[in-house]
Amino acid sequence: MDLSEFRRRLGAEPDSRAEDLRAARRAGPEFEAAAAAAERFEARLRDALDVPPPAGLIDELRKLPARRARRRWPVALAAGLLLLVSAAGVVWQLQPAWDSVEDYVVAHYRHDGPLLLARLGTAEPARTRSLLAEFDLDAAPALADIIGVIKVCPTPDGRGIHMVLNTRTGPLTVIYMPRTAVTDGERLAFDDLEAMLVELPSGSAAVIGHRVENYYALVHDSLRPLAGGS
Repeated sequence: MDLSEFRRRLGAEPDSRAEDLRAARRAGPEFEAAAAAAERFEARLRDALDVPPPAGLIDELRKLPARRARRRWPVALAAGLLLLVSAAGVVWQLQPAWDSVEDYVVAHYRHDGPLLLARLGTAEPARTRSLLAEFDLDAAPALADIIGVIKVCPTPDGRGIHMVLNTRTGPLTVIYMPRTAVTDGERLAFDDLEAMLVELPSGSAAVIGHRVENYYALVHDSLRPLAGGS
């Protein structure tokens, strides 16, 4: 197993105890360093999700009136759902601390990139528009029409959007960061990939894949503030 495949497996199977992964970790210092970095990233995510339930939540739920008895949910289920919603809101405020935007791009891609590439298909246009609109964002048809996967993701400064594009030269990952400043055009290389940072009229983006410079203009010109947005 080479280092690139080892990192991909770490991102896709963070809790795996497979013998081939354990053996690869012992293959050299760069493998050990990659494994340690993946463990730190997973620990940060677990810490962000370790949100204690609000005191007295069950008692408060018991006080809520039920309009129709046959439609009452079990209190424990309702509490669980409210906790889930509350935790989701808190997680975005407890993002793992990355030392730089570049560190974030590498860690984020290694964690989610291979998994989303495996799901690549054709995103539903209505869902794409709806999700973009949550961020007061619009996408020109040249980009919107080739979105194969789209989901909300963490960024260094809150929530953002992770997209995978179906381009003529293969899949391309774009991470939109609505409140993160970058150095426009800065490039970095990791594993067998390249990344380019793009300053946008609203926020920024990281373009990840191969020959990323060919897609700078597409991303820069296509991701625009939604008309009438805030």
